[in-house]
Amino acid sequence: MKITKIALIATLAVLSIGAGVFFRLQNIVAPQPEHIKESISYDKETGNINVLVVGIDDVEGGHRSDTIGLATIDIDDKIVRFMSLPRDTRVQIPGHGWQKLNHAYAYGGTDLLRQTIINYLGLPINYHVLVNYESFPKIVDMIGGVEINVEKRLYYQDKAGKLFINIPKGLQQMNGKTALEYVRFRNDALGDIGRVQRQQQFIKAVMKKVQSPEMLPKLPDFAKEILNLVNTNMTMTQAVQLTSYLRDINTQNMAFFTLPGKAAYISNVSYWLGDLAAASTLLSGPLPGEESAAEEAATQTAAIQTVEEQNLMELVKKLNMPIAILNGDGQAGLGKTASSYFQKAGIDVAYVGNAKHYDYHYSSIQYPPTKKGDEAQQNANILKEICGISNQLVQVNETIAHVTLVLGHDKDTILNRVKNITTKQ
Repeated sequence: MKITKIALIATLAVLSIGAGVFFRLQNIVAPQPEHIKESISYDKETGNINVLVVGIDDVEGGHRSDTIGLATIDIDDKIVRFMSLPRDTRVQIPGHGWQKLNHAYAYGGTDLLRQTIINYLGLPINYHVLVNYESFPKIVDMIGGVEINVEKRLYYQDKAGKLFINIPKGLQQMNGKTALEYVRFRNDALGDIGRVQRQQQFIKAVMKKVQSPEMLPKLPDFAKEILNLVNTNMTMTQAVQLTSYLRDINTQNMAFFTLPGKAAYISNVSYWLGDLAAASTLLSGPLPGEESAAEEAATQTAAIQTVEEQNLMELVKKLNMPIAILNGDGQAGLGKTASSYFQKAGIDVAYVGNAKHYDYHYSSIQYPPTKKGDEAQQNANILKEICGISNQLVQVNETIAHVTLVLGHDKDTILNRVKNITTKQ
């Protein structure tokens, strides 16, 4: 009888201990919002976990923050927003004045980059995750690669930098090496903005892979291995919890976007000028709605485009002097093609040629000084509106004779805009 009681007590004790371990394990691999809040730091005001994600380029001894993004995770509503921050974003870096965002890491490492973004966005950052180019392929291979639908062939060769990228168009199963080439590619019309878009596609592919059924039992080991390959202030438990939590989030509750803004030249330096009000709306506002909302938005967009087209036609009529077009992108025949579009829209083109170099990321407008009041400047501003170019990219140039459009890597946006203008003959 005594032995039976002892056995019963021992059994209950084991069950109690086992239950405690089980519930603790559940809180880690299948955490609920209340469990997340108990062990993970978050913004008490918004209820969000804010994570700074940085890709570090350590090639040839350099230390650059090549990729920068902020993930905000709404714990209660299970919503993830990821905002990419272009590395050319103009920010005020503590102790260094107004600079490009990626300079912050070079000046003061993670701490200075983190503080710069906190000051810029006005949001706390709870955690950071830094991945370098050496660790990146290992992480991708660890999860078995990713599947990405490549929108176009990506081809680039840099013999001096020993970089060769050749990724075909279409659905691709990428290993770590190919995935790194995909997120690094920037040799297209959109430059860094295009690369940011591809990086977002990669993140979506990773999320899809993490959410697959075969990954669930591997999450604890996966998080442990990841921690050995990245620089982060998360603990093992926090990493497993957050990874497991993200696994259960519906993809419809995930939004990816780039810091709204526009390109500009300030003191002959190219920047991305962020629209902080628009960024705040995207980070805190509702996610895109269902198909009905999308259809309504499409209708509204079509109406806006019609009004815009009419406005552009009126602007074309106000141009009272011919323009020059320079190829600042390097695409063969660009000047001739652009000239054709502009002349069909009713804009007189007096000269077509090549710019001094082909690395203009953003198109710009230059105008000559004139003795006839502000006529040249007025025409430059009209052309700016027609092309959709920001004020900061319009400058006086004493060496030219015509209002001049220099087409950069964003040429397609401008040409499509002009191509769609219809004029009454």
